[in-house]
Amino acid sequence: MKKNHLFFQKWRSHLLVLCYSVYVVCVLAAALVGFVQDSFLKVQGQLSEKEVSVFSFQMQNLIAETENSWRSTTADPQLLYVVDGYLSNVSIKMQFDANPGELDLYYTQNADETFDKYRRVWAVQQPDGSYLYTLPRTKISVLRIDPGSAENLGITIEEIRFNTQTGPERYLDISLNGLFRLAVIPALSAAILKYLLHIFENVKSQVNKGKGSCE
Repeated sequence: MKKNHLFFQKWRSHLLVLCYSVYVVCVLAAALVGFVQDSFLKVQGQLSEKEVSVFSFQMQNLIAETENSWRSTTADPQLLYVVDGYLSNVSIKMQFDANPGELDLYYTQNADETFDKYRRVWAVQQPDGSYLYTLPRTKISVLRIDPGSAENLGITIEEIRFNTQTGPERYLDISLNGLFRLAVIPALSAAILKYLLHIFENVKSQVNKGKGSCE
């Protein structure tokens, strides 16, 4: 019993380090799996980088002003594109004449699905001013880009590219959200495990006391 108690004490004192180690290993394993999946798709020619004409998109709630400029007629302008394949990301160079609000990208995985909030990603502005939408590793049927969420918004679209090379950040989330998860999830897991271990030790102690009193 004393040996078990010492074992639990030693294990509990290293819980935080253990949880961080397990989390880092899982993150690296997921990154490796993602890299292998992307490499396989690239060999098949399904993730090649390419520029896509804005006129390949079906536009809704937008009216043309110039060759590459449009104005939203509602607070929900949309660009629709049939993919029927895989995309790692979408990069768009665009400018606005006012605050555009949210810049969302919705996608469906099957032709009979409707767009919903559960299949949505947000744009992250890059150092060159472009907006990058990073998509999950899944087959995509149709994507819908919402270039703003304001009515009477002037939108100029200079370039749209699929599958741009983004480097290690495609596989390792080094954003603020990723760093926040790295800081919080292992610490929270260690706290929960320590609490459960404490309960287990108390229950075990009560059981042993009960056995002693019966004897």
